[in-house]
Amino acid sequence: ILFIFVLPYFLATKKTTTSSNDSGPSTKNNGDQQTNDPQPSIKKRNRIRNGKKDKKSQPTPQQNENLAKEGTVIEFSTMASNILTLLCIFIIFTILFFSNNNLFPARTVLIAPVFTKEECQQIIDMAHGAAQRNAKDAQREKDLLLSEHPGFMDLELAEKDNDATTGTDPHLLQLKKLDSMLKEPSGWKKDRHDSYPTTDLNLVTDSFTPEDRAWLANKLNGRLAPLVERSFGIFRGSIRANDIFVVRYDATKGQPNLRKHTDSSHLSFNVLLNDEFEGGGTRFHSRPDKTYVDIKPDVGEALISHAQMLHEGLATTKGTRYILVGFDSIDEKDPLTGETTNLSIFSSWLNFSWMQIRFKEGFQDGRKSRSRIINNVGDDKGEWKYSRYAVSLFRDLDSVMTCLIDQFAPFRSLKVVGTKDFDKYFEVMDKATEQRSQADAKPSRGAGYASWFKGQQIDLDVFGNFKSIWSSRKDEEDKFRGEDL
Repeated sequence: ILFIFVLPYFLATKKTTTSSNDSGPSTKNNGDQQTNDPQPSIKKRNRIRNGKKDKKSQPTPQQNENLAKEGTVIEFSTMASNILTLLCIFIIFTILFFSNNNLFPARTVLIAPVFTKEECQQIIDMAHGAAQRNAKDAQREKDLLLSEHPGFMDLELAEKDNDATTGTDPHLLQLKKLDSMLKEPSGWKKDRHDSYPTTDLNLVTDSFTPEDRAWLANKLNGRLAPLVERSFGIFRGSIRANDIFVVRYDATKGQPNLRKHTDSSHLSFNVLLNDEFEGGGTRFHSRPDKTYVDIKPDVGEALISHAQMLHEGLATTKGTRYILVGFDSIDEKDPLTGETTNLSIFSSWLNFSWMQIRFKEGFQDGRKSRSRIINNVGDDKGEWKYSRYAVSLFRDLDSVMTCLIDQFAPFRSLKVVGTKDFDKYFEVMDKATEQRSQADAKPSRGAGYASWFKGQQIDLDVFGNFKSIWSSRKDEEDKFRGEDL
């Protein structure tokens, strides 16, 4: 505030001394008198020699002050003040933009260990157990559906139905969904992400146990969250996983790769869970110069990056590759409870990577809301953030910030811990986690504990307020009410 408002005003203000119309002639006349008549000077000198002073000839303090006021004029230049204000804003913008807090995380891929090999295998076993339970439930539901609708004994017969060709029969849609679940690999979801579908299992909506989630949350709080806090300058309690899931890439069955894309979050991570495959890896693309870097981490290592970095999953040519993926939002407050997360303003509204995502969320939310307003659905009408101009502004700010980050932020990868030091690293991190858990009576986001499960699959507006839930959560909302979340 001082730099933007006070300093320009101070610099644009100056004092000048001027003489009035009366004082000019008066001074001149006095000068003439002094020149033509030497008597006053002689008398004055005589009085001083005799130790006498004429009190009437000495101006009083009040007269001195009045004379000073009459000769001083304060001038203020509005144009200079405006120019200086814009210059100060530009200087602040430049200092912030080129700070490490903005440029380091924007296009840097961190490579760091999160799980041991044994823990990675445990996660794979957890996923297979959840897939088996999914398949069992899907088969039971399919049998019940076919018993109630004998005409849908298989999709070939069902697709001959008139409703089936239009895709409006809810029973047929459910049958297709169940059949997709039961296809190899059985029990794994294949249609959860519309634009970039993956063969995956979500930690909440799929059949993972409360013990599975509690164990995983403890590991992520102790190993991943501190790393994000230290490397990206983000308070660990502000982290909220908006989607966390196990993905499999199969060389011969299912999905072998994933095409180029960006993620819908502030940060994203993926952890390699096994090495019994060939091919694979993640390719990160630099948009301005069309270069890329291929990263193949060790088992247990996570690739952590800004979610707007363009990347793709390279094809698995043999075997099956498993990874744990998380899309993390960085919240100023919990969108469901309103609890503060103690996120610094330098990691939020003064961080251009963070603002880029918020403006993108504002644009997406505004576009959906404007569609509802046009169709007279919902109660969004009248809010300024849903006006055509605000939505266009959010879109343009997102584009400008993306361009600035792509042009100035260094594109690189950074390995945090050497492979031979994994065990020592885990020992130190686990010890710190144990000490912290003993000191904290009640874990909360304000106390520095991330939200890994309860706040998943929701959409926010530009100010981080809850707006809507994903369709995948809408169908499984009861699973998000569990106390273990």
